[in-house]
Amino acid sequence: MDAIKTDDIIQQLLKEKCEALENKLSGEVILIRAPMAPGIDDVVRREIENVSGKDGCRDQLVVVLETNGGSIEVVERISDVFRHHFNTVIFVIPNVAYSAGTVLSLSGDSIYMDYYSVLGPIDPQIRNRDGRWVPGLGYLEKYNALIKKSADGTITPAELEFLIRKFDPAELFALEQAKTHSSDLIERWLCQYKFKDWTHRETDGSMVDDVYKAERAKNIAALLGDATHWNSHGRGIPLRVLESEQIKLKINNFGKDPDLNKAIREYYDLFIDYCGKVGSEIAIHTKPRFLPLGG
Repeated sequence: MDAIKTDDIIQQLLKEKCEALENKLSGEVILIRAPMAPGIDDVVRREIENVSGKDGCRDQLVVVLETNGGSIEVVERISDVFRHHFNTVIFVIPNVAYSAGTVLSLSGDSIYMDYYSVLGPIDPQIRNRDGRWVPGLGYLEKYNALIKKSADGTITPAELEFLIRKFDPAELFALEQAKTHSSDLIERWLCQYKFKDWTHRETDGSMVDDVYKAERAKNIAALLGDATHWNSHGRGIPLRVLESEQIKLKINNFGKDPDLNKAIREYYDLFIDYCGKVGSEIAIHTKPRFLPLGG
């Protein structure tokens, strides 16, 4: 009975913290802590339909996201769900959104991060023949390096054996397609949503046209998808780098707003604590309910 009572209290607190963030950002909130793996899109669809179907639903969605990445196809379906039900989508990254999670974040009208938050290189993953998720860019870079050594006549017998044994042409094709798909989505989404109200450059006040927006989106996609630049699938790219001259991506720093920072941190921290209590590393929360999805 005590355990049940404790769960009820925590879930009521989660509801209150969720509602506080909804009021602060004037939107409906969903917190997703999950890999972008097949099946998550179905769960998100059901939860979003529940949220958007209630009376008085606002037309803005606030997505609090934590993910290590996954499938770009899953990300595209989730974004389609968001946009079917809401005109405006905001992403809040209190911790990490790597790889395909970064692509999903870039589908938003705006992104909120603080000094601790990180996105990651655009490195879509696929399941290989052993059933493991393979980070695409590192896999492709290693393959291309070995192919170059083979063409130069400098490949060793051990490397040749590794090339033959470890690299599956079907996997290589799938990863190349995923990489291209990721870049295409980023370029389209940035222009359609994040850049939609961008009319003048901050540096000199000159007009920004659609051609310039498309060029900036293409440059951002190329840089985030450059495996040799970032060196690691799991490397975090913090707010200061995203906003630097290197990338020049406009991010809202929620750490500069004490009230917003408090609302995000209290909600997210309570959610993480409760995930630990129930033993579920994968979970989704909306104001109506906490949904554990697995360890």
